Amino acid sequence: MRNVCRAIMYFTVWVVMMCSSVSATGTPKDIATNQYRESIQYLYDNGVVWGYADGTFGPDREINRAEIMKIILGASVDNIGSGKNCFPDVRDEWFAKYVCYAISYGIVKGYADGTFRPSQNVSFAEALKMVLGSFDKNVGQAWSDAWYQPYFDFVHNNNIFSKYGLLPNKNITRGEMAYLVHQLMLENVGSIQFDWIRDVASAWCGKQPPSSAPTSSVVNGLTRHYITDIGNNYNNNTPIKIIFAFHGRTNSNTEVQEYYDLDEESNGNAIIIYPAGLPEEGPNRSWSNPWDKSYQLRDFALFDQLLKEFEDKYCIDKDQVFVVGHSLGAWFTNTLSCARGNVIRAIGSVWGGTTINTCNWPVAAITMQNPEDNLSPYSAAVTARDQMLKQNGCSAKTEPYGSVGNCVKYTECQQDAPVIRCPYTDSYFHGGYYPHMWPDYAGETIMDFFGWL
Repeated sequence: MRNVCRAIMYFTVWVVMMCSSVSATGTPKDIATNQYRESIQYLYDNGVVWGYADGTFGPDREINRAEIMKIILGASVDNIGSGKNCFPDVRDEWFAKYVCYAISYGIVKGYADGTFRPSQNVSFAEALKMVLGSFDKNVGQAWSDAWYQPYFDFVHNNNIFSKYGLLPNKNITRGEMAYLVHQLMLENVGSIQFDWIRDVASAWCGKQPPSSAPTSSVVNGLTRHYITDIGNNYNNNTPIKIIFAFHGRTNSNTEVQEYYDLDEESNGNAIIIYPAGLPEEGPNRSWSNPWDKSYQLRDFALFDQLLKEFEDKYCIDKDQVFVVGHSLGAWFTNTLSCARGNVIRAIGSVWGGTTINTCNWPVAAITMQNPEDNLSPYSAAVTARDQMLKQNGCSAKTEPYGSVGNCVKYTECQQDAPVIRCPYTDSYFHGGYYPHMWPDYAGETIMDFFGWL
């Protein structure tokens, strides 16, 4: 039986769960650096999942409906039975007993055409509904038009995933699925407790911060400098928001700290970091190398490391990570929000396109640009806006927002992920025609938006 199972697995990628007679031993060879490695190993050790015949697990592969039934029922039900023939496309295959059990207990439904579609991938929203239902979790009543909102709230409030980093229609991966099931299994055996209290505090909360604010870090062998403003109201027992502010090509971090007005508008209730691009002496500063791939810009690593270092030294609210930028800094901000939307709550950008077209996480956004700006193409900012609308599930409908900058709010966006667009008309700076300017009200408008979320 074992050899037959192995032979089948070589030819059919998605049947990795099909042979219950095969025992999992050791460690899949492709999970060493995966963020969900502990969960995958736990499920592997407990016989809930198996890897592929080549010794891999495929944590980044999307999971299908047959696989997910095997995982969640293998983890939550002792006696599955031997059901079969419950759908035209579910006969006596390896997954039939799991699907037939799930349909009989209302954990999953078929499609309108009467089929189950076992090889179809599963969205995050669908996966949450299936898993939480199989573990018999009460998620409460829906409070919005989105049917999935109670499931998002459950995993958010119980510190499994952040709802700010979830897209309902994004397909869930095998690694994400392993992590979700692992948490529910731990709760079942009493190792953790779900108390519906969201924990936003970074690890350093309750401890004393450094005697002076950090101003440099070594990132990939390079010393990177930055300006740090620790809000006057910082308290090591109260999580505080953190804001990264990126400058443009010609203006330094010292200059943008002055005209962004973020320090003043934060009222001392934020830590604000102003990194310096390379080379630090202008006028050709940048946040990437010329040969960088669009989805792997050089200074994604700068953001990652600074966020981690500040969470390790200060009491940071992990649900309140914001990014701001102007000109080239706005381009980097927009692109970073797509690449790191799982940790960034919202952005504020004045001008800016993007280099990434597919985003896996929602990010609230307020963007500004003067349509008369010829220094940078307005079309690029429109492309970035359209990406954000798609990313956040917004319709094309708008309503007025605020009292300055001709701002509109796009309606029908995903809950907690609004998009604001401000096509401002301010064009003069120090008496000269300069529509590429940062409007005087931009800092206040952006900070008000961050505070409203």
